[in-house]
Amino acid sequence: MPGKRKRSLIIVIDGPAGAGKSTTAKEVARRADLDYVDSGAMYRGFTYLYLKHGKDRSRLKDLLDSHGLRFEFHSTEARVYHGDTEITGDIRSDSVNSHVSDVAAMEEVRNTVRKLLRQVSRDSDVVLEGRDLGTVVFPDADFKFFLTADPEARALRRYDERIGKGEQVSLDQVRENVETRDRIDSNRDIAPLMKADDAVEIDSTFLTFEEQVTRILQYIRNTPTATTKIDIS
Repeated sequence: MPGKRKRSLIIVIDGPAGAGKSTTAKEVARRADLDYVDSGAMYRGFTYLYLKHGKDRSRLKDLLDSHGLRFEFHSTEARVYHGDTEITGDIRSDSVNSHVSDVAAMEEVRNTVRKLLRQVSRDSDVVLEGRDLGTVVFPDADFKFFLTADPEARALRRYDERIGKGEQVSLDQVRENVETRDRIDSNRDIAPLMKADDAVEIDSTFLTFEEQVTRILQYIRNTPTATTKIDIS
């Protein structure tokens, strides 16, 4: 009788908006040769559909049952499709940014995303980033990190990121968006943003990008697990 396959290695990085979870998770995944899974892209995909269908909550169940979304996750990127149309850029719009926390607070949406995340992580060693991965979705993850930073630092980072993409946005707008998402994410009734008891907290306010990535990789390298062994460059 063949031996039981070891389960996949799961590394989760939670934290508030603008903490640098996405860029950090991508780099950790690249250096460890793992797949990067962006839970935020899933919530944004469903937010895009919710807005496209007129924010009709009564149609939400049908929308979730036959959403037609497809997610492709690779070591450094996440691509999102609705049917045959790529919507990777559309899910980063101001409209989606303004509504994603509200949609992500809906129990039906969270249940759907939770199932999708567990499916895509079943057969691959992965690095995932989100807000409730270590507390709700993957409570038994091999490694849990909580990446945070001062709100003003997070707003500045998000502002620089969006300006770098050529978007027309003010720092005040970005700051307000970060503060609103913090308030909604931390106070929602279902799976509020919080640090898992066994997560390693990293405050990146005064850390360079390289320093925060290095801290995560060093912790993984120096903490063996029974799941699998990975080589980290």
